[in-house]
Amino acid sequence: MSPHGGHGNKCCDGDRHSHDSPEMGVEYSLYTKINKDNLECLNEDTEGSGKTIFKPWEERLNFNTVVQSDADEELLFNIPFTGNIKLKGIIVVGEEDGSHPSRMRIFKIDLL
Repeated sequence: MSPHGGHGNKCCDGDRHSHDSPEMGVEYSLYTKINKDNLECLNEDTEGSGKTIFKPWEERLNFNTVVQSDADEELLFNIPFTGNIKLKGIIVVGEEDGSHPSRMRIFKIDLL
């Protein structure tokens, strides 16, 4: 499938950019905008392990830290940001052993 959701093999900007460029991950990373002190993970087996899986771009393939659910197969994250952000995509990296998420839901909560 095309990186643009299936509208053919041509990219909307022609050949002026790359989808696999590491610089794009660094440039658009929201990691520095996450309020890590107030990040919450519900249903985590080990307290605080949910905070450890959010990593800078250059550490995204480091599998030394994981988070596992304590009761069922759901993990619920509350990810506050330090300011207004524009979410363009999410990268979830996991092993090939079936322990990675099979489904995600995202909810936007506006706080006044």
